[in-house]
Amino acid sequence: MTDDLDLRLLGSGASEHDIAEAREGGWLPLLAIDRSLMPGAPIYDLDGLAAAAGVDTATTRQVWRSLGFPDVPDGVGMFTDSDASLLARLLDRNDPARAGRSADIERLTEQVRVVSGALARIAALEADELATALDEIRAGGHPSTDGRVPSENEVATLASELLDWEGLSSLIDYVHRLQLRAALWRRLADPTANANLLEVAVGFVDIVGYTTIAQQIDDATLSALLSHFEALVHDTVAARGGRVVKLIGDAVLFSAPPIVAAEIAIDLSTVETRLPPFAIGVACGTVLTRDGDLFGPIVNLASRLSDIARPHTIVVSEALMEVLRGDGRFDVRAMKPRKLRGIGESKLGVLRAGPAWADHTDVTEPPA
Repeated sequence: MTDDLDLRLLGSGASEHDIAEAREGGWLPLLAIDRSLMPGAPIYDLDGLAAAAGVDTATTRQVWRSLGFPDVPDGVGMFTDSDASLLARLLDRNDPARAGRSADIERLTEQVRVVSGALARIAALEADELATALDEIRAGGHPSTDGRVPSENEVATLASELLDWEGLSSLIDYVHRLQLRAALWRRLADPTANANLLEVAVGFVDIVGYTTIAQQIDDATLSALLSHFEALVHDTVAARGGRVVKLIGDAVLFSAPPIVAAEIAIDLSTVETRLPPFAIGVACGTVLTRDGDLFGPIVNLASRLSDIARPHTIVVSEALMEVLRGDGRFDVRAMKPRKLRGIGESKLGVLRAGPAWADHTDVTEPPA
C-alpha cells in the first residue's frame, strides 16, 4: 500500500520530500487530493510561467491576482506546463491582450474575477463535504472501511477517490449551459432593449432578528439555519420563474417581472416554515445588470423597504403598487409616506394576498 501510494504521488508531481513531510505532518490525504486536482511537477515561477505561455509578466501577474490568490515569491516553482498551456489559451481568447492593450486586459481580468468568485463558493462546499467524508473514513464510519479504523495511507488512497471529478465537471458544464441559455434569453429576447439595463422588480428577503439569533446559537446551528433559509428562498423563487441574484449574509436578493415578484413575496410571507419570520421589500423599475449582479436606486430602495418591514410583512414601492392595483390576487394598502435613509420621502404600500389568491395552490415548506 505504501509503495503504491508513493508511486502514485510521485507520478502526479509530488517529490519524495513532499511525501515525507506530509506523512510526518499528518496531512498525507491532503497531499493525495492536491495531486489529484493539480497533477504535474511545479517547475515555473511567475516569470517562467509568463515566458512558457508567451505572455508578459505584468499580464500574468494581473490574471493570477484576478483569480484571487496572493503574489508568488520570485524564484518559487509553483506552476506546471498545464498552467502555462491554460494561460496561453486564455489569452488566445482575447488576443489583443497579448499586445498589452489595457482595455482588453481589464475585460479579461474582470471575466476571470467573476468566474473565480462563482467557483470559489462551489469549491468551499466541496471542501466541506470532503472534510466530513475524511472524518468518517478515519473513524471507520465510511462504507469503504468496513467499520475498522484505517491507516493514514489507506485514508490518503481513499481521499483521492472521493473527488468524482468527472461527475462534478459534467454537472458544472450542464448547469453552466442552462444558466447561460437563461441569461441570454433575459438579455437578448427584446432586440430593442439596452443590453445593460433591465426593467424588473427586485426583492430583499431578510431574517427578522438575525443578529440576536446569531449570538444565541452555536456555529453549527447557525450554519444549518442559513442553509435552510437559502434553500427555501431559492426553491420558492425558482418555482415562480424568478432568479436568486445573491445571498448577502441573512438576506437574499431576487429578481423577477413585477407580478411574479409579488407572487414570490406572498409565497415567502405565508410559507409554513420552522425558520424565524421574514421581512420582505420589493421595488420595480430600471436596474443596471453587470456580471450577474443588479445595481441602481431600485435595488437600494428594495433593501430599505425590507429594513422597515415588520415580521411576515411585505413593503412595496409606489411603482409596484401601481402595477398590482386592480389585480384581485393582491391586496395593496398605502402606508403613510416614509423618509428612507439615503433616498428621501417615499410613498409605500403593504402587500398581502387578495381575495382571488385562494385560487392559488397552498404554499408549504419543501422537505428538509
